[in-house]
Amino acid sequence: MKIEFIGKGIDISDEIKSYVEHKFSTFERHLKEVGEGEVEVIVTFTVEKHRQRHRVDIDVYLKTPGGGALHAWEESNDIYMSLEFALEDIERQLHRLKERRLEQRKEIAREKEKEKSLSQESPTTPLDLVVEEKLPVDKPLNVEEALYVLQDEGRFFLPFVNAETGQINIVYRKKSGKYGLISP
Repeated sequence: MKIEFIGKGIDISDEIKSYVEHKFSTFERHLKEVGEGEVEVIVTFTVEKHRQRHRVDIDVYLKTPGGGALHAWEESNDIYMSLEFALEDIERQLHRLKERRLEQRKEIAREKEKEKSLSQESPTTPLDLVVEEKLPVDKPLNVEEALYVLQDEGRFFLPFVNAETGQINIVYRKKSGKYGLISP
């Protein structure tokens, strides 16, 4: 992990540097679970002399396979308070990022497991996909009766046994509102 300190209007003491380095060493566990790779941290301290305000900006650049950048800043009258709040914010962001990455890994593992279980199942044939059903109307009908049944039941098509020919016919509703008849 590379930590760079930038001071704008302030000299950064060794005490502050060691504190930041110690804090980021405790973040190592989050960073390891986010992914393997290089991490670059830039901590910028800015002081506004006329208002006695101390601003701390922390940028974390993750050069991991998933990549990413985190940013936090805080401004107050005390440089240590600003630093502490900014570090807490970075820790929260790292924790959220770690949780998201873990959830993504779990999702990928679930998908792989699902694909594996599907590939291990016996291959289905087209006949396994066919479900046999009986004709909706048991008795033979003529075409006119079949049209009444089609309209009453609100169907788009109706297979039936034609009373005149004894063969299976299909009456269907066309998009134009008219009806069609399919017979062998």
